[in-house]
Amino acid sequence: MRQTLDRLLDTSTPAQRCLLAVLVSVPWFCIFWIANTLAFFNADISRGIRHDVLLALQAGLSAVLLVSFVMGRWLWARRKLADAVPRANMTVATNIGLGYLILMIAAGTFTSNMSLVMLGVVAVGLLLFSVGVVLRVIILCVAIYIGQDVMIMLGWIPYAPAITDQAFEGGLPSWWWSLWRDTVFYVSWAIILGLIFLLFAKLDALHLQLAKLSYTDVLTGLSNRRYFMERLTAESRRFARSGTPYSLVLVDVDHFKSINDRYGHHAGDEVLRRLAQILIEGVRTPTDQSARIGGEEFAVLLPDTSLAATEIVCRRIADGLRRHTFNVNGEAFHLTISMGVVECRGESIEAAWQQADRNLYKAKQGGRDQAVYSTVTGVTP
Repeated sequence: MRQTLDRLLDTSTPAQRCLLAVLVSVPWFCIFWIANTLAFFNADISRGIRHDVLLALQAGLSAVLLVSFVMGRWLWARRKLADAVPRANMTVATNIGLGYLILMIAAGTFTSNMSLVMLGVVAVGLLLFSVGVVLRVIILCVAIYIGQDVMIMLGWIPYAPAITDQAFEGGLPSWWWSLWRDTVFYVSWAIILGLIFLLFAKLDALHLQLAKLSYTDVLTGLSNRRYFMERLTAESRRFARSGTPYSLVLVDVDHFKSINDRYGHHAGDEVLRRLAQILIEGVRTPTDQSARIGGEEFAVLLPDTSLAATEIVCRRIADGLRRHTFNVNGEAFHLTISMGVVECRGESIEAAWQQADRNLYKAKQGGRDQAVYSTVTGVTP
């Protein structure tokens, strides 16, 4: 359910979000309108209400429902358009805010159950509308609140205009007033708690997404240099405990600049994406770690892997790219890579990286399309 709602909020058009606000609010207004109408026909309830105020409230709710119906039809016709609907947003938000405001004024502005309803309305509004729209509606409602409170203090209007003293029996709320108040209170709490969980779930999902972006190369989907260095540091520390060697591989696409110059950067991006996919397929996931460390340069970390086993992995990666045919504007071409490989046995990260980089340089100077391997004692082309 939460995933469906998240997807709906993330992919909906502005008109759809505005329409959703209408669809969420209309049932509530209908329930209040029906309940108020039934109050006229119940003798116990009728004695505890002011009929003229309740008629005015019903007229106000009818106007709110009419505006909602008109805006709903207008938005439905535009639900698939990507265009912004700022006037519709403001109209719908103001209509909903004033609708709940007149309900609060009629029953007592500071009654806890109606205050909870308004908090839920604000939370829903922040999910569906911009902060600016919600803020303007809140300012309008607060201005009306203040004016009403001043009139209550001056004695011009009662605290709860729709309710009479007959709504209380012996100082306690009558059955119908208690039932209405408790129902609104618990339903409002359920809605607010649901919204709180939804908002925090979206916040957690956003944090995870931001964390992933901070460690991921956008173009290739591989880890970036920052995350790779963290993994390399962790593997170096693990060696200090276990004594198990690991291998570091630096990879560079041969003649990559000529690809960009001849075919364009879109072709270069396709090369990088394809190489990233080959790296993913050529190593153990998630034990091994592949990363794009800059430009056309990649790196692979192979924990618990000797130089002989690393050579097999490197050949598999090189063969995978060598066999792939790239097609740009009807022209086909193939690519190769050069690799510098080092088996790490307790050296510092800086020393291991420098050795791998020297091996990569030797591979490129030696004609490219090859790998140069080294151990602690020497270099093997």
